[in-house]
Amino acid sequence: MSVEIVMPKLSDTMEEGTILKWLKRVGDAVSQGEILAEVETDKADMELEASAAGVLREIKVHEGESAAVGAVIALVEEKGATTGATAPRERGQHDDARDEQPNGRERGAAPVAAKVGAAGARGRDGGAKPAGGGARAGDGGGPAPNPAAAAASKATPGARKLAGERGVDLRALQGSGPGGRIVTDDVETAAKVPPARPTRAAAVPPETSRRATGDDAASRDETSAHEDGGRVATVERRELSRMRQSIARRMSEAFRDIPHFYVTAEIDMTEAARLKEALARGELFTTPISYTHMVLKATALALKRHPRLNASYVDGALELKGEVNLGIAVAVEDGLIVPVLRHVDEMPLAEVASAARDLVEHARRGRFGRDDLSGGTFTVSNMGMLDLEEFAAVINPPQAAILAVGAIKERAVVRDGALVARRTMRVTVSCDHRIIDGVVAGHFLEELKRLLENPIVLVVRE
Repeated sequence: MSVEIVMPKLSDTMEEGTILKWLKRVGDAVSQGEILAEVETDKADMELEASAAGVLREIKVHEGESAAVGAVIALVEEKGATTGATAPRERGQHDDARDEQPNGRERGAAPVAAKVGAAGARGRDGGAKPAGGGARAGDGGGPAPNPAAAAASKATPGARKLAGERGVDLRALQGSGPGGRIVTDDVETAAKVPPARPTRAAAVPPETSRRATGDDAASRDETSAHEDGGRVATVERRELSRMRQSIARRMSEAFRDIPHFYVTAEIDMTEAARLKEALARGELFTTPISYTHMVLKATALALKRHPRLNASYVDGALELKGEVNLGIAVAVEDGLIVPVLRHVDEMPLAEVASAARDLVEHARRGRFGRDDLSGGTFTVSNMGMLDLEEFAAVINPPQAAILAVGAIKERAVVRDGALVARRTMRVTVSCDHRIIDGVVAGHFLEELKRLLENPIVLVVRE
């Protein structure tokens, strides 16, 4: 019996994935948990594990092609089943499988989602490594009318992204992948070669310049030049990465569909600072406690007392979440990743610190488990490491609220009628006004303020 390997949903925002590289060929033996392919998502490049043991019978989505979440990308013939006429193929010929395999699904095939290996997932900059020889049948067909578009079509998505970041012209590259496909190693090699000095725009007749740039209008990364007071001014155009495109789409949707409002509070963090220093001196925890860890724990407890912020607006109804799973906004090279820390309200502070540190480190390295990027019920965006007073964040759908955390600064405040210096922090909660009112958001911030100004409760656990 054949088992269907489908494109899994690897994050809350993922709608489709692109096959960067198949690590198995049709006819190869496959063990359960073995890596089948490298897949590019809107967040990272991930590795897909086989969910069944057997023989790779058919590849339905080939390198460079995309498939929607849930679409069948391959078939694995389980061990003990008859593989029919399928025989082991020479390496490099797997791209022709679509011409030799039956089109219809085998009757009785069971859909199984592919698994993602946490230790094997790679960051967006990883790209696909070049594969062995062999050529794809039918890659010919005459010269492309647009050299830039043709070069881009022969590059993997990871290679296109890297070329945009490094300023490498794909048209000048000879691909080392299957069928001459341009892979990230080709771009890396080209990026190490010093670029030639640009010629002045005035040296090219205007008519010639216009004709030359005409064919480049559709290129993925463009640079234009013009004379400006005797100097050449350049304008560089870069295509947005998949991550940046996803962020642009989702933030536009969030601002268009969610009626935002904002509530800000100032929290005295003097006692939190003393507790942090005391815990550090006592060396009680393996992972040092930071202000971020305190904020995460306090936020989770405040959400348990005010669950309307730990909710979603879905089809005209309010959905209250039974778990407190906090998304942690982490800045990466080309945007934000929001890995999810689960059941934070149930964790001791030491466990929150350890789990949060590991999750953030994995996010920055692009090493994710399958569930690390999905299931969040509320997000914390902390820019306290920067010299910022306060800021407002955009809600991360389908969540109902997000907390923006500013820097802890020494400020003049009034205590018992006297002006004193205290270390304070300003936080702003952005709320979905369809299900949250200002007074509810205010009560949430009051609870958060109470917990952080009396931080011993975060250690003792109420």
